[in-house]
Amino acid sequence: MLKKGKGYKSRLAGQARIVRANFVSALPVICFFLFLFYTVILIFGAQYTMVVSLATLLFQTNYRQRKSWDSLVHMALVQLAISVAAYLATLSFPLSVGLNLVLPFGLVFLRTSRFNKMGYFSGLMTFTFLQLIPLDFRGFLIQTGAFVYSLVWFFVLVKLYQKMYPARSDYSRQQEGLRLLADCLRQQLDGQEKSPEMLRDIYRLQQLQYQETYAKRGSRQIATREGKIAYMFALLFQRASYFISCRFEPSMLEDSGTRELLERTAVCLAQAAQARFWEREARAALREEGEGILEMAEASEDELHHSVSSFLIPFLIILRKFDERDAAEQGAEWLMPRHQRPLGKLRFQMKPDGFEMRFALRMSAVLTLSFLFVHVSGADRAYWLPLNAFLLLRPMYEDSRYRMLTRFIGTAAGCVIMSALLPFLGGMEGHFLMAGLMAACMYTATPGTCVHASFVTCFALSVVTLAMQEETAVELRMIYVMAAVVLVLVINRFFFPTSAGQQFRFNLSEVLRMHHLYLQMLEEALDVQTDYGTICDAQTEYHLIHGQVMEYLGKRNGPPWEMYRQLMGISWDMVSEIEQILLFVNSGHLGESGRREMENYTAHARYVLAQIQDVLGFKGEKNLPPAERITYRRGAEGEMELSYFLTAYAKNLSKMYRIVLENKEQ
Repeated sequence: MLKKGKGYKSRLAGQARIVRANFVSALPVICFFLFLFYTVILIFGAQYTMVVSLATLLFQTNYRQRKSWDSLVHMALVQLAISVAAYLATLSFPLSVGLNLVLPFGLVFLRTSRFNKMGYFSGLMTFTFLQLIPLDFRGFLIQTGAFVYSLVWFFVLVKLYQKMYPARSDYSRQQEGLRLLADCLRQQLDGQEKSPEMLRDIYRLQQLQYQETYAKRGSRQIATREGKIAYMFALLFQRASYFISCRFEPSMLEDSGTRELLERTAVCLAQAAQARFWEREARAALREEGEGILEMAEASEDELHHSVSSFLIPFLIILRKFDERDAAEQGAEWLMPRHQRPLGKLRFQMKPDGFEMRFALRMSAVLTLSFLFVHVSGADRAYWLPLNAFLLLRPMYEDSRYRMLTRFIGTAAGCVIMSALLPFLGGMEGHFLMAGLMAACMYTATPGTCVHASFVTCFALSVVTLAMQEETAVELRMIYVMAAVVLVLVINRFFFPTSAGQQFRFNLSEVLRMHHLYLQMLEEALDVQTDYGTICDAQTEYHLIHGQVMEYLGKRNGPPWEMYRQLMGISWDMVSEIEQILLFVNSGHLGESGRREMENYTAHARYVLAQIQDVLGFKGEKNLPPAERITYRRGAEGEMELSYFLTAYAKNLSKMYRIVLENKEQ
């Protein structure tokens, strides 16, 4: 019993430490909310406090980021424009239906992706919440004034936070990756076996760099300067780990010059892992040593020399990008590919099986139906239905189902708590003090949990019971939460559902489609040099999809899942190879005969990929050349390095085809 008591106390102390850490972390957000909440009540009136939650969400998601004034102003103007649309939606039934069909679809489709599932949230929350309580024109002007007031404080406090806590360069992950690469190279020099654990760690860090590349996109650029640095680190890790896992052989070290090259490379990477390479003084020595190693690597054309030069080049580009940052130079722009721009997304990516399309349709349906109920029924507090439905509907079915459960339990718990507390609150001051306390607890708790839902309910009931009886408020709160659960459950189940299993199948089909895309880029590069922004976009998209597939497979065991793991391992190798082939072709070094052979090579590869898609039950690509018209050769005469990658890619493609055929026969 004594041991059990100690264990319980230990767990309780651990939970207390977690709550304290969460509270300290959320303290700036809590202070921001409470300041705006009480000042908006004093200046504008309690009926306009809805804008406080919207401004707080903007503050919560942006105050630690280093956003420019232009970015913050653009964000605010978009929010104000959406607030106008929300006001228009409250004016009439046709406007409500039309705007709730169109605007949620547009916000979700254009701002959300498989890699940024919540990109829609702040804009659509503004549109939804500001429809909840209709206002006349004078009320709308007052609400807009309250919103502008809140946004001004958002600007001031975000910039004040940036001034008080200036950005600190943190490249610890990149240093860890460089250290791992140096250790892997040393292992090969010492004749040790390749370490799967180290290679997995390098893959993890590579994925994090691709995620950062995606997060550092500009409005018109596929990658900002910081995004380019992250991308080059990802490319460095990818090329180096491909060399270690697929190309390195102990026989390569028989030549003393080759061993010296690899030793110098390992030492240079280890030094970079220890150095503050983002500072000018440390970069100078690293650049000098790196350029010396690159010159040594380019003196020979064997596999090891070429591989070393292939991952040293991104390393030297990284150092140059830091120089550009220190000199405030822009550098060459990597423009956003046409299909990633808003109009391009509407034109090229509106596919019924696409994640963005399916979720956008579900969100439009949920908001249209819930606000339709508000307009038709005229029921008391009917706006609680769209409010809860919006918060319950999530991009993935599993997350939405979890929130339905926690929202229901948390709402019930919150109703019980407030039923006990409301008799002791007294007048308006007591209610608003309780609302402030519950808001602090709400921002401390983890969103989506039962605890968070209970605090949200307590906050809402603290305010709403000023205008209605306690029993009625509790009953209506539970009724509308249950109605929202039913509505979202039906929409999620029968209207363009998106579950983790469905998303896995879609991602798997996208992996094969990306291989077709790489081959098409290779074909186009034979005539016109491919823009590097397009290559960066393809690389980033492929590796993020690959990471999602591997994350899903990591939770599953058994023969069919093992087959998919094999396919994804081969696919990763193939992308590493096609990236090198594309780099060579893009440099313009291929002659006329080589161009014709490359056309035949890509045609054959696309044909085999189409067969793999067919065996796996995926939709194949259109406009493929007839197989009998293709003359095919794996290598490229006179180009040893290119021939290696072409041969390796073709072997991996054949291996992939063989695996899917064997699985089909079982």
